Amino acid sequence: MISFEIAEAIRMSKARYCRYVDSKLWDELEGLMMPEAKFKFFGAGGEILYEFASAKAMIELSAAALAGARTSHRVCNSELRELSQGSVSAIWAMEDYLVFPRGIDRSPRTMRGYGHYHEIWQEKKGVWLLAELNLERQILEFQPEEPDPRNALS
Repeated sequence: MISFEIAEAIRMSKARYCRYVDSKLWDELEGLMMPEAKFKFFGAGGEILYEFASAKAMIELSAAALAGARTSHRVCNSELRELSQGSVSAIWAMEDYLVFPRGIDRSPRTMRGYGHYHEIWQEKKGVWLLAELNLERQILEFQPEEPDPRNALS
């Protein structure tokens, strides 16, 4: 069992994680993570879509991929468990919704995903930081680009 104070510190940091991604506050997001944090993002079929060996690498690709996109990330149903002194396992149910700018290549316009974050948080100098994140999705949906109604002929 972990203390209420530790649980709340980790829950607050995860809430900030979502807000920082949606607000594109990349420096603040990096401040929630260990520099050597490991990341794996899985598709709904279990395949690894992305893998990173550092916070900086994950944030650089995320910033580029989400440039111009509007996003909303939600987490709930936290399961927190102490692994050892200064190390906590966290599992969160998640939903994300991404709206990409209109493109000329007819790439997907929106993406909606559902799944679970499996994480390890570690305490460093009194602060809880993300050390490992695996996003395992059960559902990943893409919607195609819709025609621009301003170009419709009637």
